[in-house]
Amino acid sequence: MKLDILLPLHKPRAGWETIIVDAIGNLQKEIGSLGEIHLYITNDGAPDEYYSKAALEQVSQAVNGNFHFLKYEKNRGKGYCLRHLVRHATGDYMVYTDGDFPFGWQSVAENFKELIAGADVTMGRRSRSYGEVLTPFRKCLSGGLKILNRIMCGLPEEIQDTQAGLKGFNRRGQEVFLMTTVDSFVFDTEFILLAWKKDLKISPLDVQLKPGLKLSSMGFKVMFRELFCFAKVLWQVRIRKRYKK
Repeated sequence: MKLDILLPLHKPRAGWETIIVDAIGNLQKEIGSLGEIHLYITNDGAPDEYYSKAALEQVSQAVNGNFHFLKYEKNRGKGYCLRHLVRHATGDYMVYTDGDFPFGWQSVAENFKELIAGADVTMGRRSRSYGEVLTPFRKCLSGGLKILNRIMCGLPEEIQDTQAGLKGFNRRGQEVFLMTTVDSFVFDTEFILLAWKKDLKISPLDVQLKPGLKLSSMGFKVMFRELFCFAKVLWQVRIRKRYKK
């Protein structure tokens, strides 16, 4: 079996390749004979200087040449970036996370094993310890989105935490993921909503942040953009009935 690991990148911090190589090495030991790892990375519109030839070669060697580096010139957002990756992926199973592996390589292995066991879609569900490192502002955003997912989208409690940046899926899930339309961070909610409406088997897995990891800041401009995108998803659900079973 083939596992495609999908990493959307924009302007990664110096040493990004070391983090990925270490994670891949541990994953290969953990997965063993269960599957062959292929790695897909997209540069979401950042200058080429962020991705040196030496760094890309190091990453490629870590997966025995099973490496696909995709790029385009204009920054398009995480949703667009991941659809670009998923569209090119050919594995039996696919797992996407951020390039710094915020929930650790173990969470990727757990998602892969859950997919092998029969899940169509797997999703990270952030643990209580995750909330302890959030600013009050981000805690409000996270809690507010869960409420919106419950009241406005009707998602059951176990899959309301849609925004953890870790998801996995099989070929059925790949088809549904490519039905998403949102380019910003709300694509995660759109994907889970679509998968649920299409009766795919969704398995949530509890995850926690790696110690010492710093989260990016989120300003009001980003927040309002995400709320607008969420409203677009609701329009599709409530008015156009696009996601009807």
